[in-house]
Amino acid sequence: MVTHDERVAHILRRTGFGVRPGELDARRAIDIHDLIDERIDTDGWSVSAEEAAGREIDDQWDLLPKEWMNTMLGSESPLHERMVWFWHDHFTSNIGETQRTLMWQQHQLIRRHALGNVRDLARAMLEDGAMLHFLDGSGSTGESPNENLSREYLELFMLGRNAGYTEDDVRAGARILAGWLVDWETGEVGFDPGAAYRRPVTFLGQRKRWDLDDYVDAVLAMPTCAEHIAACIHAHLVSTELTAERRAQLGAVLRDNDWELRPLLREMLHHDDMTEARGVRTRQPVEWTMAAAMTFGFGDIADFDLELWQVQNMGQAPFDPPNVAGWPDDNRWSSATQVMAKANMILNWDIPDWLFDQLDPSPAAVMRHCGVLNPTAETTAALETAFARTGEYDRGVDLLLLLTLLSPDFSIC
Repeated sequence: MVTHDERVAHILRRTGFGVRPGELDARRAIDIHDLIDERIDTDGWSVSAEEAAGREIDDQWDLLPKEWMNTMLGSESPLHERMVWFWHDHFTSNIGETQRTLMWQQHQLIRRHALGNVRDLARAMLEDGAMLHFLDGSGSTGESPNENLSREYLELFMLGRNAGYTEDDVRAGARILAGWLVDWETGEVGFDPGAAYRRPVTFLGQRKRWDLDDYVDAVLAMPTCAEHIAACIHAHLVSTELTAERRAQLGAVLRDNDWELRPLLREMLHHDDMTEARGVRTRQPVEWTMAAAMTFGFGDIADFDLELWQVQNMGQAPFDPPNVAGWPDDNRWSSATQVMAKANMILNWDIPDWLFDQLDPSPAAVMRHCGVLNPTAETTAALETAFARTGEYDRGVDLLLLLTLLSPDFSIC
């Protein structure tokens, strides 16, 4: 029998990054569906395109990733922040292959659309400077088009592999998307009609003269598009296998609501699949770091001197995905190597004094504090044995926190 507290903890983990001190007790009386709606209806912060374009980004290489992790840690809109993280890994670009200023602008673009309209985001990405740089859309001409952006837009971003399009569609799409330029000095994105392809093109079964709006509408009209995007979001937030029937149902919700995300999220998060999806998704390094920091009550990465190399040692850092497919979402993040890197990180953190005042010195109390409410027998036995050998006055509570955060019960949520 799943308890109310377990359901609350699960929603807090999946629609954000973790459970803050006292949050379980504060949410004890809330209806679980009211909690889900609260998360969906809360907007996060972003700035306008003009403000994003006007900000100067200095040469400090870790500035943007650390700023973003700070926002993750302190956000009052956890689901919005979670969806910013999702879209960053979906419409992938890499700070090492473009300008920091362009990545900042793309980040703000994603923020503005993170809980909004999929069509608007998909359309905006085709004129985004970082994306055009990353996938060689900048400088692509109608007579000699580069196919990278066209291919990844169909294969990874919008439709999925082998999902109703052909190599001819990839080539035709490359001509439609040609003509865009990003000024490396200023970061300004412009369109050169002379470099574009202005004759009719056959794309996804239609022959005509195309613009970007026509192109996006044709892609969204493909039967696989809504299902692919819904399945990607479901894999991130829910993580259970989708039947063909459920996949089609979620795709229909997205299409029938004019590509607005919130109706899809309501259908997804209120469904029984969400409750049943406990203990099936491994936290990625950034997610784990944020969740662990929250258990200490940290509200700013300066509170625990987080450095970018610490999460990079675990194989992940914001704005630095390994390739256009993004980071893998599998159990590699719970390997022995990961556990050692996590331990080295936590051992450098200073536990706030107030935490010792609020925490009962027992394995059960520490695990609850960390949001682990139904631990495995193995984890419980390991913590009880360790605490029995140390005790409260020999840094036993410190050890319990460390072991809980390194346990599979915390890493696989």
